[in-house]
Amino acid sequence: MSDGMPKLTPPAQPAELNLCLQWGSIPGAEINEKLDFLEANGFQAVEVPSGEWAIKNCEAMLKAMAGRKLSVATGCGPSDFSYAEPEKREAEVQKHLPVLEALGAMGSVGLVLCPARGQVPMGFKELREDFVTNTGKRLAEHAAKHGTSIVLEPLRRNETPFLRQVADGARMAADIGPGASVMGDFWHMQGEETSFMGAFLCAGPLLTHVHIAGLKQRIIPGVFPEDNYVDGFKGLKLIGYRGAVSFEGGWPKDPQDPTKGISQDEKIRLMLNMAKLLKEQWEQA
Repeated sequence: MSDGMPKLTPPAQPAELNLCLQWGSIPGAEINEKLDFLEANGFQAVEVPSGEWAIKNCEAMLKAMAGRKLSVATGCGPSDFSYAEPEKREAEVQKHLPVLEALGAMGSVGLVLCPARGQVPMGFKELREDFVTNTGKRLAEHAAKHGTSIVLEPLRRNETPFLRQVADGARMAADIGPGASVMGDFWHMQGEETSFMGAFLCAGPLLTHVHIAGLKQRIIPGVFPEDNYVDGFKGLKLIGYRGAVSFEGGWPKDPQDPTKGISQDEKIRLMLNMAKLLKEQWEQA
């Protein structure tokens, strides 16, 4: 400490901005088309679906990724470990074990997990203890054996009453031990954190993934001038973050007809505009 401020240790390696898209937002009808789009347009990573998709498409992904400079960031899909019935929590664990094996084979950072969604039937203390010492810990141990991790995702309070801040997720990951990490999502963080930078500093080396969306609306960044991520990018640079920054959000409506969605060509234009914006703001950070 110096003058009341914590002393930060410079990261061993400088941070990198690795832009990423989730599978459903990438143009293309099949795996190679989607990966070709990412490579041709300056993206460095891909976020794949979890669940049965990851299991069934593991070999195809390994073949398609060979020789590319792309990486598989995370697998993302639904999860909930707050069931009051032990057998339902156990079923949730068993469901994710083969998914972790597939993601590990793909070289993925990990499987995004939310310990609880909506109304939680378990008490918070009981839920945390069970996740940290039982369900989440067993998944993390399995993940570590396969070279990957579980990635805890804090949500907003209207989505979960349980895990809402990056620091809480980092503490849980630390308590679980090897095979557990945490992520930050700019959209969720805006509703729950006082500082993007502070949240990322709290996570430190346990931060392995980042989601990004517009800050005024949960759509692709760059549509509104409020979409400024410089403060958060400063935090990522200070901790030497080298993981993916992945777009997770929707799309604006067609300005000519608000009842309709925008065209694929317009989506592509907005994705490239987002990439340009984020690279500029990364340089400003």
